[in-house]
Amino acid sequence: MMRTSRQIALSATCLLLLAQIQSAVAHRANPGLGVKEITSAINGKVCATAGGANFTFDNDGRFSYDSLWQSSGNFTLGDSAVVVTFDSGLQRTFESSKRDGALYMEQTRVVCTAKQ
Repeated sequence: MMRTSRQIALSATCLLLLAQIQSAVAHRANPGLGVKEITSAINGKVCATAGGANFTFDNDGRFSYDSLWQSSGNFTLGDSAVVVTFDSGLQRTFESSKRDGALYMEQTRVVCTAKQ
């Protein structure tokens, strides 16, 4: 009887743990965005982070960054990514996704609005 009780308790604990892990994995899954979705989300817009950084993506493919420093360059769009080539020649790929309806570049939430 005692052995059966322990087995039931252990099984219940395992099921609870498994349910929590599945929920966490499902919540963290951030489906990648296609080129059309990324274009719609950022092209011709200024995207800002909660920390105050601004990324500007012009319709002509120009990019600028304004925060602790300023830089500029060109950008191209691919599935799930924005590829920025800075004027210095350095290239950086920013993985893009949506979580809970919000746009993320890498692990940073950005809010994009039309340029004024």
